[in-house]
Amino acid sequence: MTIREMARSGLPLPIPIIDAHTHIGPQYNAGWHQKPEYTTVEGQLAVYDRLGVDCCVTAPHEVSSGMMEEANLAARAAAERFPDRVYGYIFIAPYDGLEGCRRELERYRRDPHFLGLKFLGGYNGDYDDPVYQYAADFADEMRCPVLCHTWEDSPPIAQTVALARRRPGLKLLAAHQGGGTAQMTRRCAELMRDVPNVWMELCGSLNNTLGMAEILELVGEDRMIFGSDMTDLDVRYDFGRVALAPISDDAKKKIFAENFLRLLETSQMGTIRRMPVK
Repeated sequence: MTIREMARSGLPLPIPIIDAHTHIGPQYNAGWHQKPEYTTVEGQLAVYDRLGVDCCVTAPHEVSSGMMEEANLAARAAAERFPDRVYGYIFIAPYDGLEGCRRELERYRRDPHFLGLKFLGGYNGDYDDPVYQYAADFADEMRCPVLCHTWEDSPPIAQTVALARRRPGLKLLAAHQGGGTAQMTRRCAELMRDVPNVWMELCGSLNNTLGMAEILELVGEDRMIFGSDMTDLDVRYDFGRVALAPISDDAKKKIFAENFLRLLETSQMGTIRRMPVK
């Protein structure tokens, strides 16, 4: 059976799948999908099991308030409770200044539970802030992924991509297809053409009129990364958009896990330790 056929039959997919964009913990906001039984990590993993999702990388909901220490402690606690299913991003925000940024990076840089960094610009300032610039230099040195929020050009997608332009070791994931709309996806794709260390993360595509096949034509199957925004959004939405897309199974395997795993091959931070045998 093809991936599309298995997904349509409701079978868990027997391929590696990594959800590279998540926020564990309950948060109730008007207009965001949130069902109480999915707001615990156990509930999230139960949904994953039905789909065949192996693991996630998370920056817990404290990120929306810029709470670095609390978000990173929550990520580490979840990773310890659910080894090989939950990994963390070191969350960085500007409110505690450079000293706070250095503290969090030093605390977790050698912690195997953490795979990269998470910036939530827009909610927490612009990426030209010295704290983000310092953390981007750190990511360049560590050759690790950085998941960068942008939505409807806030922060500007050009500013987001610029973080990677002069830092070849930094592996930047432009979240939400570059900004959540077809217009923003096309702008992001244009910027990506001459910045090879930028990938497009796909979650939150509810308002994007482009399908996955059209995004693939813009950026290529090697530069697309699967994420869901769980628990803010139901993982099944963007999972379905990839699994049911009219693209090859080889491309789907790259998007679901292979591209992200390749980013970790040269990283000096943590890595996915074990993928379950299906």
